[in-house]
Amino acid sequence: MSIQQNEIKILDQLLLVDLSGIHLWTARKKLKPEMLEGKIPPAILASLGSMRVIDPEKLKPFEKIKRQATKVVEECGVRFLGGYAVSQDKIQEVVDRLEALKSQFYDLKNNFLPNYERWITEWIDKGWEKQEWRDAIRTSVTPKAQVDAGMHFGYAACRVSPDGDKHLSNTLGTQVRGLSDQLYAETADTAERLLETGLATRGHVTQTTLNTVRKINAKLRGLMFLSSEVKALTEHIEEVLAALPKSGVVNGSQYNSVVALVSALSDEDSIKRLIKNLNNANGPQDVSMAFVPATPLVETEAPAGVETKAPTTVEIEAPAETVAAVAVPAAEVPEYAVTMVEEELSASVATPSCHDSINEVPATSEVVEPAEPVPAEQSEEPLVINPSEPDMPFGTFWF
Repeated sequence: MSIQQNEIKILDQLLLVDLSGIHLWTARKKLKPEMLEGKIPPAILASLGSMRVIDPEKLKPFEKIKRQATKVVEECGVRFLGGYAVSQDKIQEVVDRLEALKSQFYDLKNNFLPNYERWITEWIDKGWEKQEWRDAIRTSVTPKAQVDAGMHFGYAACRVSPDGDKHLSNTLGTQVRGLSDQLYAETADTAERLLETGLATRGHVTQTTLNTVRKINAKLRGLMFLSSEVKALTEHIEEVLAALPKSGVVNGSQYNSVVALVSALSDEDSIKRLIKNLNNANGPQDVSMAFVPATPLVETEAPAGVETKAPTTVEIEAPAETVAAVAVPAAEVPEYAVTMVEEELSASVATPSCHDSINEVPATSEVVEPAEPVPAEQSEEPLVINPSEPDMPFGTFWF
């Protein structure tokens, strides 16, 4: 089995962003035995078998920039092939933000290096209790040129395409097929962290928390092309958010709806149950579903002397598991409301698995399955990770 055509289409809509080119200097050296003789050094100087040769506060600004760079790609991308899969519609925004962080990084570095020796000396003379500790720091200092070479902010953005070899392309296809599940896992992780702040017992929710939910939804919306199920989920989240005020504290029944939503998003299985219920309530969302036109009615006149009878109405009861999928031209599509009962919302705070509060809709006819598409003949081109178009400044390309 080789990579499928729909998986290739997904690859065409994303770029792989890699942040492995961001390197920091840790300022840590192996802890020397003489430092452990007698009194144990304080944690600020030595921990986990290593000692610091400079004040760690001097390095925190660099660490913060690296975290911010990771946050940029995590807000709109999903982990993929050691990097992050980002929609091509979002890539320019990501690059602009990374370039701004890159500029800040090198401004900090240009201030750090000229003060390097002075800050090392200050750390040695800090007033450590034992002379052995000061001597250990002095003999472990890293040359400034080595520190300069080790501090770097680089990133890469590129496209991914399948190889002509069926086994290799199937390996890539497996990774592509897992993107939607990875997206649900990252969504659940963010929502779970929200619950850990005490959201379910606080009795109110602030706009700061709601902004996090809005960011979750923005990420899902930007990656809707991964699966039609993601679209149904984003529409439901937007419906809940649209009913909330844009400012001030939210409480009462609106607070309950937020808790129910976040709880439902805090677990991968709960997310999938929510999507299933949304699909049952709203009808099939897959555009590939076959639509069968209604057979037109033809009126004919009965021959003279022939008695006609009124048509007999036959009720056909479809199985409960069947979902209606037959569309009739010019027929009105029924609008199913998605509702949540207040009692269910309250109960869902303690039990995330009980958030399937979407009303089930009884089925009326059988699903008409489309003919299985014949996958297009796969390209014989080799597996390549192509750099982005020259006119898009995607920074340093490491691939």
